[in-house]
Amino acid sequence: MTGVKIGWQGGVVVFTKEAKVLFDPTSGRPTGRNTHVFITHAHADHTYGFRSSAKKYATPETIAIYKRLDRRRLDDLVTVKLNQAIKVGNINVTPINAGHMLGSTQFLVETPEKKVLYTGDINCVDTLTTEAAQVDECDELITEATYGDPFYIFPSRHRIYARIVEWAAAQAKKGRSPVFQVYAAGKAQEIVKLFNIYTTLPVVTNSFVSKVNDAHTEFGVKLNYEDASREGKIPRRPHIFVTTYRDDSASSEESARAVATGWALKMPSRGLASFPLSSHADFRQLVHYARATKAKRIYIYTGYVDVFANYLGKKLGVAARPLPALAQTELGDF
Repeated sequence: MTGVKIGWQGGVVVFTKEAKVLFDPTSGRPTGRNTHVFITHAHADHTYGFRSSAKKYATPETIAIYKRLDRRRLDDLVTVKLNQAIKVGNINVTPINAGHMLGSTQFLVETPEKKVLYTGDINCVDTLTTEAAQVDECDELITEATYGDPFYIFPSRHRIYARIVEWAAAQAKKGRSPVFQVYAAGKAQEIVKLFNIYTTLPVVTNSFVSKVNDAHTEFGVKLNYEDASREGKIPRRPHIFVTTYRDDSASSEESARAVATGWALKMPSRGLASFPLSSHADFRQLVHYARATKAKRIYIYTGYVDVFANYLGKKLGVAARPLPALAQTELGDF
């Protein structure tokens, strides 16, 4: 029996006889004795681990964004730094840049037997607010496949930026304020930065986006914007309004709405302008990344799991498969 087990059990798990590490758990339920929880980034579907009673690890940027969006008290929390290893029993866990959003990390897990790299969500190109994901060699790779289908190949980021600015300028000339409905953390700040750099249009953000903007400013990402909740501070139209998907308050005859997401490649218009700007790696990036790690075994855990596993197996000649689910009895083996 191997001394290392890898799989899914309410999150991505790597464990040995001496240590158990759990990445991005999907709930805050108890995780068992001596479990160490690692959180890759501050998007809501990845932050359930902050509610766990276990010892928790995250970057200061991830913690700062989470605290601004959720007032829960955080206990037993350890701040991690990129490229500095944390020792958990006989395992070393090293955070490395994921390029997905401010503070996002992958985790390189070094056990006595092998190196395992867990990507979390990754983006493999530079953006206006992040640097491309770091690549480290490993024996086994656990990777996302959100866009792990050959259909999803995005245009160059600069081309997308140009299209967004051109559309917004055309709307502004008509006296309409462009409204971007995007994720409050990550995508919103990239849109704010885009208009700060390439236009003189003032930018307004809703209160949720403004909180995350403040966290970016704290860590050196300068953003110029006005908070929509501050009376008397909103510039005259036209201006750029950056808000969340669920906020319909800006819909009016004086506005023009847009979304920015990788799903725009297949998204029906429905009266919206849509731009394929994603914080995830596209299919081509994912394949290049997997090849660069030189992993001999690859586990895929989300998105186009079977499609991507089959492609990697044929093209790279590696053992690629969906991440297996682990039963509670398997943990008992140790």
